[in-house]
Amino acid sequence: MRTYILIIGAMKSGTTSLFATLARHPQIAPATPKEPGYFAFDDINAQGLDWYDGLFDFDPDQHVYRLDGSTDYTKAPFVTSVRDRMAAVPDARFKLIYIMRHPLRRIESHARHVQRARKEIGQNVSPRADHGLDTGVSLESLAMARYAAQLDVYADLFDAGDLFLTSLETLKEYPAETLSDLFAFLDLPALPDQSKIARKNAGQGRVALSKSWATLTSNKALLVLAKTVLPKSVRSRIKNSFQHEVVTEGRFALNAAEEALLLALLADDLARLQSRYGFDVERRWGIPVGTS
Repeated sequence: MRTYILIIGAMKSGTTSLFATLARHPQIAPATPKEPGYFAFDDINAQGLDWYDGLFDFDPDQHVYRLDGSTDYTKAPFVTSVRDRMAAVPDARFKLIYIMRHPLRRIESHARHVQRARKEIGQNVSPRADHGLDTGVSLESLAMARYAAQLDVYADLFDAGDLFLTSLETLKEYPAETLSDLFAFLDLPALPDQSKIARKNAGQGRVALSKSWATLTSNKALLVLAKTVLPKSVRSRIKNSFQHEVVTEGRFALNAAEEALLLALLADDLARLQSRYGFDVERRWGIPVGTS
């Protein structure tokens, strides 16, 4: 039987950090790249199961799970048929992890990310010229913040006990406890140090290498010479000198009126997240919920 872990976490909710943390486990084989999107899109799925399984350096004598961190799996209704494609895989079992984030903070981080990366769905370039909050919240971003609606796609797996819910805030505040629960869910032994969460893909403080660095490193003979005569610490300092901070222009903090409007739009979904899926919205995010 093929066994997969899918991190179906909401975009900009800590999926990359969680993926990197789980990838440290000796019985988990991570995908390269982290987000293959195999179950999300027809053209990628058409490459076949052998192609997909080839993305994991899976050793049956060592590994129990293949790990896929594709956030496109929870972007309904803009991405559909994910569950059907999963069901079509013969002799497979899926364990799903859905990591969320305070919906308002997720929306802010999403806007900043897409302003820089220009992509919201797969590798498609966003048609919007500006994703700053002065132009409003995109429909795609709002859909991704409807966590209960995204979970509805996988309700059968939730009911079967094959879907683990957590949040970025919980992972940060209680890393050892969260990972202990997560590895128990996966029926895997704990990591030696479960208090260390890999911090990846943080939105602030982005840096990039200048074009001069690309020109310099295009000289292969010079690279060989540098590695021969310069210690690694010196090479790192030289590389750092070619870095510059990436400034993303726009407004990415919601104002009070926008927050109130968004919470009103998300109210029914948040209530169902608590009542149907058992996530304590009020305790974890401080958002009062009624009954749906």
